[in-house]
Amino acid sequence: MTKKDYILLSNIIKSNSSLAIVKGDPKHIIQYGEFMFDLCKMLKNDNSNFNEIKFREASGEILSNK
Repeated sequence: MTKKDYILLSNIIKSNSSLAIVKGDPKHIIQYGEFMFDLCKMLKNDNSNFNEIKFREASGEILSNK
């Protein structure tokens, strides 16, 4: 990964997170669905052979039939 990739990733994290108070403690919460959408979009732009289904299966978001 290059510096450009790290900047893109940090921007995806920042744009899909918010601060919440959980039991009196501040926590950063990631909106998972939007985060995965943006992350897959970034990965597709980086590599036209990126397989979103396989990636989502590997991350546990999609349960495979295997």
